[in-house]
Parts: sequence; C-alpha cells; structure tokens
Amino acid sequence: MAAALEGLRVVDLTSTQPGAEVTQLFADFGADVVLVEPPGGTPLRTQAAAPNWLRGKRSIELDLHDAGDLAVAKALCAEADVVVETWRPGVADRLGLGYDELSATNPRLVHGSITGFGRTGPYARLPGYEGIVMAKIGGYGQLHLTDRSGPSFSATPAASFNASQVLLHGLLAALYERETSGLGQRVETSLLAGQTTHDCWNWLIRMVAARYSGAFTAVPRVDEARRVPNGWLSFRLLVGLSKDGRWMQFSQTSERLWTAFMRVLGLEWMLTDPEWKDAHSSEDIDVREAYWERMLAVIRSKTIAEWYEVFDSEPDVFAEMFRTGTELLHHPQLEFDGSVAQLDVPASGKVTEPGPLVKMNATPATVGLPPDLDQHGAEIRRGVTSVGAPTGDATGGGAGAGRPPLDGVTVVELGTFYAGPFGSTILADLGARVIKIEPPAGDFARYYDDSVGDVSAYFAWCNRGKESVVLDLKEAADRDVAEQIIARADVLVQNLAPGAAERLGLDAVAAVARHPRLVGVDISGYGTGGSRDGSRAYDLLVQSEAGSCAVTGTADAPAKPGIPMADVGTGM
Repeated sequence: MAAALEGLRVVDLTSTQPGAEVTQLFADFGADVVLVEPPGGTPLRTQAAAPNWLRGKRSIELDLHDAGDLAVAKALCAEADVVVETWRPGVADRLGLGYDELSATNPRLVHGSITGFGRTGPYARLPGYEGIVMAKIGGYGQLHLTDRSGPSFSATPAASFNASQVLLHGLLAALYERETSGLGQRVETSLLAGQTTHDCWNWLIRMVAARYSGAFTAVPRVDEARRVPNGWLSFRLLVGLSKDGRWMQFSQTSERLWTAFMRVLGLEWMLTDPEWKDAHSSEDIDVREAYWERMLAVIRSKTIAEWYEVFDSEPDVFAEMFRTGTELLHHPQLEFDGSVAQLDVPASGKVTEPGPLVKMNATPATVGLPPDLDQHGAEIRRGVTSVGAPTGDATGGGAGAGRPPLDGVTVVELGTFYAGPFGSTILADLGARVIKIEPPAGDFARYYDDSVGDVSAYFAWCNRGKESVVLDLKEAADRDVAEQIIARADVLVQNLAPGAAERLGLDAVAAVARHPRLVGVDISGYGTGGSRDGSRAYDLLVQSEAGSCAVTGTADAPAKPGIPMADVGTGM
C-alpha cells in the first residue's frame, strides 16, 4: 500500500514548534512537505530538536518581502492541498497568503493556522508565545517551585504541543470532508484553545468549590507553607525518593490499585485502622504529614532496581523514575517497539530522536532526513507554475453544506477514564457518531467526583456528544451484540486495561482481521510487548519518565505541574 498521506502536497510557512510538529506528521506519513524558509533559514534550525522537527521535508529559501520570491510562494500554494502558517493575525492576508486570496485560485485548498489567542478578540494582537498565553490565562498559577509567592514558569510547552495536535485534527478532517464536497476550507486554532484541553481537572475543582461553597473549599494540591499533600489524590500519585537518590512517581488511582500499593508498602493495615484509614483526607495537616512520612520512609528503603523487581512481581503496583536529559530516548519500551529513530545527519552526525507519534500496520511512517537550507530550492522553482486560473476540480456540494466534517462516520468506543474517551470525544466534536460501550457498572470515570451529582463533571467533559450502550463483554450474548455494532462501524477505539481487549478479541488486530474496512485504534500506556507490557500508566507517571517534570523543576525537587498532559496527549 502507498504511504497513508502520499500524494498530498503541504506548504509549510511556519517557523514555530507547533507548526513544525503539524507538518512533521504529514512528512512522516508520505506527504510532500515543502518548507518555505526565510533568508538565513528558519529559527528552528538553531534548536537542538531541528533534526526532529524538519525531518522528511524539502526546503526552499524565499524572501516573502521580495516580489519574485512571493510569487513563487503563491504558486506553491496554488498547487497545494494544505498550507500551514503560524503568523500573527493579519500577516498572511497582508502577504497575499491568507485563505481568502489563496482559495480563490485553489478552491480545494485546506488552509491551517495557529495563533496565540485567535484571529479576533481583545488579545488577538498579543504575541502568540507560549509564556505570554500561559501567563495571560493563569496557566502557571498552580506551579510553585520557589519559596517566594506567585507562579513559576513551566518549561514544558503544553499549549504549543496541543495546538499542533488540535490543528492536525482539523486539517485531516477537512481533507476527509473534501472527498465529498470537492472544496477545501479554513482551519484554525490557537495556543489558548490547545491549553483548554488540559484544564478539565482544575476546572472541576473550581466548579465544585463555587457550586458547593458551604461544603468545599478550593485549595492547592500541596500546602504552600509545609509542602504536605492536601488531598487523597496526591497520596495515590505519590512522589518519593529511592534509597539511591532517584525520584519516583507512583500511580495508584483506582481502589484496587491503591489497596495493592498499600499492601506492597506493608501499610495495608492502615486502610481499616480507625486512626489512619482517612488520614490522607484529614483536615489536620499534622495527621496528613505523619501518614505521608510513613509512606515516604518505605519508598526510601529500596533502591530503584529493587523497586523494579517489586513491580515485576506485583503488576498492580508501578512507578517510573523521573528521567532527565536524553534518558527518555533510552527508555527500554521505546527501544523495544521502535519508537526511537536513529538518523545519520550529515551536518550533525548520528542523531537519536523520538520516532513517529503513531504506528500504522498497513501504511507505516518513514522517518526522513532533515534538509539543508534551500537544498531543494532549484527543483521546487522548476516545478511550480505561475499563479493563474483556479486549479483542481472543485466539484461537489458547497463546502460540506454546513455539515460537520466527520458526518456519517461511526465510531465504537471501548474506553475508560480519559485517554480513549477523550480521543473519541474529539471525533464526536468533529461530527462523528460515537457509541460508547460500557460495563454494567459504567465507566469508572462516571463516579470520579460523585460529590457533584449522579454523573461526574469530569466524565461529562470527556464524553460529551456520545451514545451509551451497557454490555457485559464477559457474556457471550453481549459480546455478540458488541460484534454486530462494530461490524457496522468505521472506527473502533479501545483503551481497556492491558491484555483485556486481546482476551475479548476486541483489540485492533483481531477486530480489523474480522472487518477489513475497520480502522482499529489501540491506546495504551506503553504499547504491546517489551518490559513494560501490561504496565498501567497515568498522566503524571508518564510526565515524570518523559523528563517534563525534571526540566521544569530542580534536581532536588522535581516539579509536578498537575496537568494531565500524558492522558490528554495520548487521547489526542
């Protein structure tokens, strides 16, 4: 089979990280990505990640303030399927590279843009930089790394990465819709919109405290004066120091995992002891601190190697160490499943970098080399025609006739908690029909914050726009019903506990074998096989092993931003 995106021409007019990450995926999966660089090259070339961000693209150096070079850029866009820009609002239009002008000559064009705050509104003209956006919306307010009061800067570009993925959803959905209407369209998002996908938990806390002010008070996750956890969740997501000085992030969110964790610590008796069973939620900070210190002391009694031996024998208990620098690229699971790319870059030597974000069994990605500046300039100039009459066949209805881009697509979700459900919610937002199959007790997330009513606000946020069907997949009759639903679907998304989908025959490989037209999506913490096969993952656990906590914090106190970035990122 051809590469998944082979035959598409993408013109990349960006010089920013989110723009580069958008077009990187197109390049990895076979599209012809033409990177238009300013005189002297894109500023991204000065960054260590340049071989990763620029890989597989063709480079042409153009001065867009020069009439001749601008004409070349316009001619490229006139023949493109996708154009991506990340300038401030109005810049593309002033250059004649905005959607309105380009679509007049290329009605099939899908034009994508990322701004800081959107094209209109009171903040539209502010510089669209990560730090400015996060500061304006209070995104750093929960992060305290020093003794002084006030927020701390996070070095993890959460809003930027999510904006790149949000724009990808829109671009790919618009290309899918174009197959019906024959017309392209404008697709836009912002760093602000990208950051909102992180905020469901913090929004929930504020909402509950405001709605039930007599019962709840919103407080920081950790007491700002004594650095002691303020609630049960911080104990279940315990951060501790091993005997040999490595910070570790545990992840024991469900009741079963929490019980297993306390048993491994030798503290299971505390779960029923009248004095200690509710200590993690005590209003007395001295009680919480004593509870916390008991747990930390056990963590400190073993080396990191000894703890991994425990994890091998206790699959319901797991932690990851806080990795720093390039340690992530040598993670045993990434090395096992080929998620690390090795490139021999002429200008840099051997480069180790993250591989493609997703794996496709029939149309796998191919990681190409990054181009030299203007390496393909001559051949690109020879290949473009002058801007003139409209290009392409703009047949079909009128720009989707107002229907959402994924109208007519049916998605079946076997999802729990966050990553799987949030992923299919994005598809529902884009117009797909999503049928959520739940066990008789319901998705665990339904009851995650049952203090606010019958349905968790957390659950509602990441499951909006779906239909729900209750089936007990352990029963043959209910599995048959599920099979009939899947047989009529276009997409199956599952993120069940490791091994569960395989035992039911509902993993992507098995489902696609029975239904060859089905797109089967498996979402997991670590993938299949390897040393982490069967291990459960949670957002802060993956943040710690990915290095985002270490780069934000300090050597003696790694930060816990408290943003569910890994679950969000996986869902996206």
